[in-house]
Amino acid sequence: MKRRETSMWKQLIVALAVGAVLIGNAVAAENAEGDVVTLEQAQRLALERNPSMKNIGETVYQANVLIYRAWAILLPNLSASGSITRNSSEAVLAFPDFEAQPDANGDLPMIETVMMEKWAKTFGFTANMTLFNARSIPLLMNAYDNVDYSKMSGRQSRNDLLLAVAAAYFQGYSAEEALDVARRNLENDEEFLKLAQAKKEVGQGTKIDVLRAETALMDAEKELKNAEDAVELSKTALGYLIGIEDAFTITKPEPVEPVGGGLDAVVSKAIRDREDLKAARLARTMAERDRMETWTKWVPSLDVTYKWDWNSAAGFSGEKDNWMLIFGANWSILEGGGRIAELYERKSKERMAGNSADQLELDIKESVETNMLEMQKRRRNVELADKQIALAEETHRLITRQYELGMATSLDVTNASNDLSNVRRARILEQLQLDMAALMLNKAAGEYYEMSR
Repeated sequence: MKRRETSMWKQLIVALAVGAVLIGNAVAAENAEGDVVTLEQAQRLALERNPSMKNIGETVYQANVLIYRAWAILLPNLSASGSITRNSSEAVLAFPDFEAQPDANGDLPMIETVMMEKWAKTFGFTANMTLFNARSIPLLMNAYDNVDYSKMSGRQSRNDLLLAVAAAYFQGYSAEEALDVARRNLENDEEFLKLAQAKKEVGQGTKIDVLRAETALMDAEKELKNAEDAVELSKTALGYLIGIEDAFTITKPEPVEPVGGGLDAVVSKAIRDREDLKAARLARTMAERDRMETWTKWVPSLDVTYKWDWNSAAGFSGEKDNWMLIFGANWSILEGGGRIAELYERKSKERMAGNSADQLELDIKESVETNMLEMQKRRRNVELADKQIALAEETHRLITRQYELGMATSLDVTNASNDLSNVRRARILEQLQLDMAALMLNKAAGEYYEMSR
């Protein structure tokens, strides 16, 4: 009885030790692969860590600063000045005091007035405010529109980054699928080699069959190594986009849902929703206002100025401080032809902005139509690839069975294996192309990623 209990305890200890080893290996493998990063997490990390995204906020901030600059034309200006001057001599003038009584000799007393002190001190401030300046109207309108322009451009750049992350993520997952195909091919070729060696040992196969199986196995091993390198390269590219340097794994992303509707409906949506097209049209409007701003330079401007001065020498008035209120007008009639040249230049920029907007609209229409056709082709190719895989798998199974029975050659098995491998890789590539076409169609149609919080 004691021996039986001792044996049971030994078995339990061995089982616990084996379990600990297995758990340790699983943990080590998990740490080697790193944390799992989903597509949405990858996109969120890109928004948080990509330096270009940080510049979007700075661009909008600078656009808001331009509003203050535009308002500066109309807001008051205040300046102060002061001085201490050492003169070579003091200037004093004496005047009779006609209001006083004459002395015994009939002379009036004299009043001395300091006109210039030896140490003269002055202080004053000037306040100026524009009452009307026609230039402020287009400048202010453009300043506020420039904020919208920066936000539109920033949203487009943000979506382009998210699209790039999605594309890299799908490419990484396709590389993982290609790696699985390479592993299955290696398993098939290993089984083929075992079968060829077994047939040779019993006299039903030849040395050529074994050599052919060994060659196929080496090709499969090379394909597996290349697939592993492709996975690492794809993860490296994705890691730089999302700011991850450590190892990580990716999961199967949800299929891309392309925008629905016919060609006309999708084109209309793209023309309505594309942020870059909105920005291009707004740039054309801003260019028109720039031309208007040049015209307003011929319109007179009105301002008001208040000045207050204090002088240590009272002078004739007897008052040390003095103020004045000035209403002024400024009309710049001719500036040597500079404004005319500027007008011609801004007319040209206005035409260029209009041409850019028109060209972008044409490009959008062409992109929508091209990507819709690409979607149809890739979807058709994926469906065909699924059928080809089913046929190739059945063919490979039958030929392998026939080879076991001596009804097929090793060359037939090799060809069937190559065909199966090719259609599997082609299926992965076609699915990737389908996902890329869907992403590009959504981009062309003005579909934007909205990250959930």
